[in-house]
Amino acid sequence: MALKQKGSSELIGKHAVVIGASMAGLLAARVLSDSFERVTIIERDRLEGKEARKGVPQGRQTHGILRKGAAVMEELFPDLFPALLEGGTTEVDAGAEFRWYQFGVWKIQFKSGIRAYSLSRPWLEGEIRQRVASRANVRFLDGSEVSRLCASTDGKRVSGVQVRSMDGECCEEELTADLVVDASGRGSQASHWLKDLGYPEVEETTVKVDVGYATRTFRRPKQFPADWRGLLIYNTPPQEKRIGLAFPIEGERWIVTVGGLLKDYPPSDEAGFLEYVRSLPHQALYELIRDAEPLSPVATMRFPANRRRYYERMSRLPEGFVIMGDAVCSFNPIYGQGMTVAAIEAETLKICLQQRLRRQGNMVGFARQFQKAIAKPISIAWMFTTSEDLRYPETEGKRPFGIGVFQWYTKRLLQAASSDARLALSFYQVMNMLKPPTILFAPRVLAAVLVWKRPEQKDNQTASTKLSGVEEQTEEREPAGAVQRA
Repeated sequence: MALKQKGSSELIGKHAVVIGASMAGLLAARVLSDSFERVTIIERDRLEGKEARKGVPQGRQTHGILRKGAAVMEELFPDLFPALLEGGTTEVDAGAEFRWYQFGVWKIQFKSGIRAYSLSRPWLEGEIRQRVASRANVRFLDGSEVSRLCASTDGKRVSGVQVRSMDGECCEEELTADLVVDASGRGSQASHWLKDLGYPEVEETTVKVDVGYATRTFRRPKQFPADWRGLLIYNTPPQEKRIGLAFPIEGERWIVTVGGLLKDYPPSDEAGFLEYVRSLPHQALYELIRDAEPLSPVATMRFPANRRRYYERMSRLPEGFVIMGDAVCSFNPIYGQGMTVAAIEAETLKICLQQRLRRQGNMVGFARQFQKAIAKPISIAWMFTTSEDLRYPETEGKRPFGIGVFQWYTKRLLQAASSDARLALSFYQVMNMLKPPTILFAPRVLAAVLVWKRPEQKDNQTASTKLSGVEEQTEEREPAGAVQRA
């Protein structure tokens, strides 16, 4: 495919089709709108408003945007976060304003300079969708699904998609395209479509975790005397399986999520939800919400397994077709990596397209180039996610060589982050995908981790009586304490 000219701008093709208005699909469409004359987004759901929708079953649960993901979104949509902040999004410092309990200790609080945003997934998605839709060369075809890929007679090039209406009219049409992007999520049919075109089975890996979530929103008090804005209560594997999160979101609300691994699912009724919160490894979240005003029913979700499809390893791939987002790799949501990995993939798509334009070449080999390019950031996120899930003997999945040593080291590093701000900063930089994991094994970091000694338990659990923003009660329970601010 030769490059096209449109005015003073170089374009690489006439029409690009994106399957799925997921976060990955929206970000991909924004990137493609700079390189194609037209972009069409095909979505099964009817896209109306900024509420949770059927096609995003996890939309009612707590979401996080890691710093790298937010940076990509800021570049693609310069006015996005100013508008979100004006509408009630909370901006926090990841080191100073999150209180994080993990492996039996609280991470030290310090000014990290790593900015994070706290808001609901439907609102973020709605704001991004609004900006994508405002681009003159982008259109949405909602209430529709792709039934198959259209290809050349020899199957070596995807030439478009067959689309059918979801409204019961069985109306079908063929859309021709220079590039088709599958961002349809975990239920992607890409592997089946490729098999129908004569391509081999894609290699697939799963790590089964059987995670269950329950989420509820609460009214956030106007006066909140605690020294944090977000609260994370994580477990100590393999003895503990439950976690809890509380983040501020728009509308002066807290969004509170509890979750359990290996079928330790939280209940959906009000009393059961509160009791599950009470059973977490620390009482801080229970103290926060036990007297708070609920604003929503309890919404539940279950996630069976991490799943990765290795399209980059296939011996053959058709031209004109790429796969991204959860359609390639779906992570355990506990670790909040999904949206950021999707953003990195969109950034990679932009870089690959720009390279094609600079070389004044064609799109031959583009599919393989892109799938190989996104494999590296996916592998990093996959390594950290699955290594944590594999701490449980019951977790089903292949255990890589040396994983025991890696798990021992990362646990010790995270515990040492309770008293060493430099170690905590290194962890936050890697967690937010700002720096490579190799910095965690730099000589300075390695030495600090190996010589670290755990402080006495009493200082870690009872130093503060205002972690939850309320005075300590006189009941016989462990106080909701934390270490003092560094």
